[in-house]
Amino acid sequence: MTPGAIGLLRMAFWALPFLLAFIAAKAWGREKVVGGLLLAAFLLGAVVKPFPLGWLMLALGFFSGLPLKRAG
Repeated sequence: MTPGAIGLLRMAFWALPFLLAFIAAKAWGREKVVGGLLLAAFLLGAVVKPFPLGWLMLALGFFSGLPLKRAG
């Protein structure tokens, strides 16, 4: 594999925990859907190298997907 292909795969693996957690936050209220998406995001987050980056991307995706409460 070329270094460019490895770089693209690594970026895709970094984005997957973010996207799964974002979708889980948007599906808040549907327990089975949220549970499955977060489980997959946690597993992918544990596999991504360097280690804490996957879980950081998971947290960023989840908190960016939570709905904001509007004042008034």
